[in-house]
Amino acid sequence: MNSSINIHEIVEKDLKGSVLIVGFPSVGLIGTIVANFLINTLKLEQIGIIDSSKFPAITVIKAGVPHNPLRLYSGEQLCNDGTCNQVVVCVSEFTPPAEMSKELVSSLTDWAVKKGCTKIISAEGFSAPPKEDGKDNDVYGIASTTGARPWIEEAKVKPFTFGTIGGITGAFLNEGKIRDLNVLGLLAEVNEDVPDAKAAADVIKAIDELLLAIKLDPKPLLKEAENLEKEVQNVQEQAPPEISSSISRYIG
Repeated sequence: MNSSINIHEIVEKDLKGSVLIVGFPSVGLIGTIVANFLINTLKLEQIGIIDSSKFPAITVIKAGVPHNPLRLYSGEQLCNDGTCNQVVVCVSEFTPPAEMSKELVSSLTDWAVKKGCTKIISAEGFSAPPKEDGKDNDVYGIASTTGARPWIEEAKVKPFTFGTIGGITGAFLNEGKIRDLNVLGLLAEVNEDVPDAKAAADVIKAIDELLLAIKLDPKPLLKEAENLEKEVQNVQEQAPPEISSSISRYIG
């Protein structure tokens, strides 16, 4: 079956052994804030566009420049103390139609495998009631394979042991299990369905624990996440009704 998803590479880059980090809007807009933070902080270069005739006809204007709402970015390989990391970031400013989630994830996974990516991390938020004791919200991890399960401990997050994960992250976890590809879902607790910079910062800290060669300075992290929170919220508020997103996807 031919896919309706088109991945246009605008820059050819060697991505063998890299980590694909995926950020789509969800509760708290966690994925989009995380992805934009990584792009800005690591000064990543746009290398591709993901498009489909079934996507809404919109463009996102940043600093006077139009951007496709679903994009790919990457940087050069960085090494530190014998450990090397290279990241590819897929960022989306809108939630694709639910019926396209499987097709989109399958096409993006095909591309990632073809380019030599060996790991995939998908970041999202999920609705959770406030903690009675006033403790901070948690970040949970779920892995697609036995080989990826140590990442949960390495990222210093809690294992997600029971519940239902839908949307893009759920599709990536299923795809990883079918293909024996290492996929990690990072799920941040969010109390209200509004942009949550604090929860996004917690996810970024978890990613920092995994990417030992790429140092993300924790001091300006929350401030930068707050700035991105405002930027992403503005994009969402100005978007046409047909791409309104941030739906709850988690139970349990």
